[in-house]
Amino acid sequence: MGVAAGDTVLVHAAAGGVGSFAVQIAVAKGVTERGGHHVWVRPDSSDRAELARLADAGGLGVHAEHALAPAEAAEAFRLSQSGRTRGKIVLEVG
Repeated sequence: MGVAAGDTVLVHAAAGGVGSFAVQIAVAKGVTERGGHHVWVRPDSSDRAELARLADAGGLGVHAEHALAPAEAAEAFRLSQSGRTRGKIVLEVG
């Protein structure tokens, strides 16, 4: 992502899935909000290796706002359309 410890990072749409990964990568690299220069980060496919490394090391997480049974798929869809969910909506199978 082209960031290093001490940089300040602004991630556009950080609440989304890709943006939340970008924030986690930045934090893992030691990026802070004090000092350093400003870096605009726009995650792309070249960051996949970094995501895989962090995921394998247990340093990458996905926030699940709702975990529902498959029988509640209609409710999951309603939640997804509400625009108020801050994490992922998961249908638990098995």
